[in-house]
Amino acid sequence: MFNDVIVDMLELIETRIAQMRDRALELLNNAGNYMDYVIEVAPNREFTRFIAVDSGFTEITYLGFRIAVINVALLMNVDGKGHVINRFDALLGISSEELERMALDMEAQYALEYSRSFPVDIVLLDGALIGRNYVNRFTIPILAHAKDVKVNRYSQGITNDEFRNYVDRALQIMEEPLVMHMIMETYRARNKSVNALITKPYVVGKVGDNEVYGFYVQYLPATLPIYTEYMGEPGMIRHVISRIAPIIDNAETWLSSPPTVHC
Repeated sequence: MFNDVIVDMLELIETRIAQMRDRALELLNNAGNYMDYVIEVAPNREFTRFIAVDSGFTEITYLGFRIAVINVALLMNVDGKGHVINRFDALLGISSEELERMALDMEAQYALEYSRSFPVDIVLLDGALIGRNYVNRFTIPILAHAKDVKVNRYSQGITNDEFRNYVDRALQIMEEPLVMHMIMETYRARNKSVNALITKPYVVGKVGDNEVYGFYVQYLPATLPIYTEYMGEPGMIRHVISRIAPIIDNAETWLSSPPTVHC
């Protein structure tokens, strides 16, 4: 009897996988109907002054006290050379749940501080903009890449009913980045494109009085697109991506020539 249960379970799994495959093929075949929601962005290799920020955190125990340590690293390129600045904060009485939120706020806080001290064209943050403090104080464009999409915020912002219905159907069997990957790769195959691609930006929320635009960006062919939030003039989104795309393309060069580190 136990073997019968296993056999029945395997047959059910096989049936579900076959159904998922058929639905995925149907979605893929229809992806070409939504290429109008993909925007191709040619690279602009004009020198771009930027600050890119990321952070990490951990908890240590010292003499019985629990101390949270947050490290914020800022990569600054305002003069054609990369400089890394590390800022450390040791905090007491912070729960594990609060650490991530505080680290994100510190990223924005330090980026704001340095953007006021040096001429900067763009600030790059890691993680979404919505829910952070300090970001509403910037007067220059902010681009935030969220590699781990915890909420399908982009699909919730889509205003075109036909496109939104397609995405909602796809989300029943796959994650949001994969849906956009399918549409973008269809676009590349039909248009022989190797430039950066973005999906049509939509308003996904607000920070203070500022609207936040969400979209997916695929800097390199065949890679999984990244959910991105932008705050600034909406007409500048394409221009901002055009200036960031060459930086992503040259990432290997940055890694092979380690920048100067300052603490």
